[in-house]
Amino acid sequence: MLASKLFKLIEKKVPPHLALKNDKIGYLGDLDPDRMEVNKVQVSLDLLPNYDPSKLGADLLIIHHPPLFEPEFPVYVIHSHWDIVKGGANDALAECLKLRVTDVFDVETGIGRICSTSITFEDLINRVSNSLPTDYINMINCNSQVIIEKVAIVSGFGLKNPEYIKLAHDYPVDLFLSGDLNHQTAMFARKLGVSVVDATHYATEIPGLIKLGELINEFGVETLLTNEGTPWKTVKI
Repeated sequence: MLASKLFKLIEKKVPPHLALKNDKIGYLGDLDPDRMEVNKVQVSLDLLPNYDPSKLGADLLIIHHPPLFEPEFPVYVIHSHWDIVKGGANDALAECLKLRVTDVFDVETGIGRICSTSITFEDLINRVSNSLPTDYINMINCNSQVIIEKVAIVSGFGLKNPEYIKLAHDYPVDLFLSGDLNHQTAMFARKLGVSVVDATHYATEIPGLIKLGELINEFGVETLLTNEGTPWKTVKI
């Protein structure tokens, strides 16, 4: 299949106009998409330094996070519009955690989802542990026996944004689950009394990555899903 045809198929399902302003999405490469044959695609979260997907037989690398350096291989980026579109990353996270989507979290952008459930906090944490590829979570203002009925979720980055902590407080929700909690937002959540679970950026992105790989495969292109894990190592001292 020509790359240009594949891009049109992708963009019909994941419209670029949904992407946040200044998000670096779409095709990055020197080859002409109207002449480039794509028989095998590799789908990953990130473009790693000095990485060559052709070693695995891939003609194109599709990544979720915009690269921080110029790629040396044809790359196609599907980022914030995949978080926003119905059936994309956030809906995949909700499905993975067996949560029922009832609304959009950030209505101005379409990022995140409001979900309903009826489960104790302890049981929800067990569900997170069994469903997402993470060895640890960070929690704030959480009581193991509290019944959780309304959950805000954002795949990836939600907990580094103070505005999202405030939004979770204002809804209000019983729990805000995402990744990228930092010292500032942790203190802010404690002050507001927002119950927060940081299941890590990486782990909360994986359901969406799997769903993205399934979407590409539906177009009749051989798809290889690769999971490199977090970009650091955690050691016990």
